Amino acid sequence: QTQEGGEGDKNQATGSGEKKDIKQEKNAIKKEQQVKTEKDREAQQRAKEAKIAENELVRDLKNQLKKALNEQKEMKLLLDMYKGVSKEQRDKVQLMAAEKKLRTDLEEMRQQLKKMQENKRDDKRKLAEDEALKKIKQLEEQKYELQKQVALQKPTDGSWPGGVHPMRAFVGSHEEEALLNEMEVTGQAFEDMQEQNSRLIQQLREKDDANFKLMSERIKSNQLHKLAREEKDVLKEQVSTLTTQVDAANLVVRKLEEKERILQNTLATVEKELQLRQQAMEMHKRKAIESAQSAADLKLHLEKYHSQMKEAQQVVAEKTSSLEAEAYKTKRLQEEIAQLKRKAERMKKMELAGTTLDEVMMEEIREYKETLTCPSCKVKRKDAVLSKCFHVFCYDCLKTRYETRQRKCPKCNCAFGANDYHRLYLSN
Repeated sequence: QTQEGGEGDKNQATGSGEKKDIKQEKNAIKKEQQVKTEKDREAQQRAKEAKIAENELVRDLKNQLKKALNEQKEMKLLLDMYKGVSKEQRDKVQLMAAEKKLRTDLEEMRQQLKKMQENKRDDKRKLAEDEALKKIKQLEEQKYELQKQVALQKPTDGSWPGGVHPMRAFVGSHEEEALLNEMEVTGQAFEDMQEQNSRLIQQLREKDDANFKLMSERIKSNQLHKLAREEKDVLKEQVSTLTTQVDAANLVVRKLEEKERILQNTLATVEKELQLRQQAMEMHKRKAIESAQSAADLKLHLEKYHSQMKEAQQVVAEKTSSLEAEAYKTKRLQEEIAQLKRKAERMKKMELAGTTLDEVMMEEIREYKETLTCPSCKVKRKDAVLSKCFHVFCYDCLKTRYETRQRKCPKCNCAFGANDYHRLYLSN
């Protein structure tokens, strides 16, 4: 019954120990699960941060692309505005055509002025013709003769007879009538000539006014021509400036298109890389979950193996300590047996040799002295012991071996340290 009670106590102790081990394993598993969940949270947090960073990068790239597209649109608008230079070129052509027309009009007016001057000279020549002069001269001569005749027929007292006008005397005759008719015709011709002269003078004045107008118009046309030339030069400069600006705008547009293409390629690459990273993240997440599960299983097995190993180590340590004790005892017994054998052999030799008791005692004394002498130097007495193996030597030999790093027992080669050899006092 006492044995059964002892076995029951042992079973209860082992059961309580197993319960404690199970609780410890459960606590360890809970801790591992907590660590695992914390690691998963950290991994999820890192993944979220990486995803946020990648989203920000994609957003920045999209903003840059949008900005580049807006700049491209602005440059295209500027380019379209610059392409409107063709209208100014048409205006320039129109100005050149107007200038050419003004030149032709000016040339025509010059021709007209030249013709008018020629007509004026012709009119002057016509006015200065001999026929007109002759007619005028004849009329003047006729007038002079008529005045002379009238003066001859006029009475001395200055009064006409019968109160009749002197011209009445000629009325009845045909000669007088012809003369009067000729005088009337001549007067009429003279008046016509005067009217013609006045008309010609008026025409000359009008032509002078027209010439003055033509000269003023010519001056104006020259000024317009000069202004048109200056405007033409300004337009040329503007055209060259706009051409350089258009070239610069085209260069900027090409650069922006190249930049847009690079940004689109970069965006596509980033999107592909983001997709690959997301796939890799999902794959690593699955692997992490699987590895965490396998790690938990392996940890359970490891804990089990550790407990088994500890038990085995305890058993081995106990058996090793018992074996070492038995070996130590066996070694001491073997040494005693060897010593006794030597004594027996010595006694046998002495019996066979027939030695006396004194010799035997002397031999024992010698052996005892040899036993008390240090087996290492064989000179000094034994006065130190090794606490590891309990072999006895002189203190100087042990100290010398320790200082020269020969830190093993000379007999059994058991290692010793600075605190493993001590003084041994054999005297009273």
